[in-house]
Amino acid sequence: MPNTLGIHWIATTHGSWLHGDVRGSWRDGRLIGPDPFLHDAIRKRMTHDTVVLSQAEVVCIASSMGQTIQEQGHRVYAATFHHTHLHIVFAPLPEDIGTTIARLKKRSADLILRVRRNRGDDRRHVWTKGRFPVFIFDEGHMHNAIEYVRRHNTRAGLQPDPYDWIHPLYPPTKARQDDGPI
Repeated sequence: MPNTLGIHWIATTHGSWLHGDVRGSWRDGRLIGPDPFLHDAIRKRMTHDTVVLSQAEVVCIASSMGQTIQEQGHRVYAATFHHTHLHIVFAPLPEDIGTTIARLKKRSADLILRVRRNRGDDRRHVWTKGRFPVFIFDEGHMHNAIEYVRRHNTRAGLQPDPYDWIHPLYPPTKARQDDGPI
């Protein structure tokens, strides 16, 4: 098995990307295509509304995760945070990625849910269940993952590497105009 060069972790907020979504989704370890009937059935079973983070909550989550990443001594090559999802590209980790993801999701969710409960919001979830790491084994994949994440930031009006806890692997490349929506 080749050496892992990095890990691209994607997380979505609860209800924002369901199985059967037109963008595709992962189910039982397999990529499945659009399925409007499956998507509708899952949406009808949801007991809480889709979580869409406010801009203040996005900032809080970025800060919380950055602090946790620094405390754990993890190296991050790129990161972006949005109202319904996030991407982080990690260097190889000294611990299981599942442990890292669980810690990041729990700490950030605890923070957001505490604030929301003080406002009378009874939601119990912030993040979609599961873990969606993509292991990176070659330089081309690493470059593509980092630039993909950086483009999310520049399209949102941010610097490519906007957080002081990011350790860029290489300088940002010029953004392309044809990359589609965030």
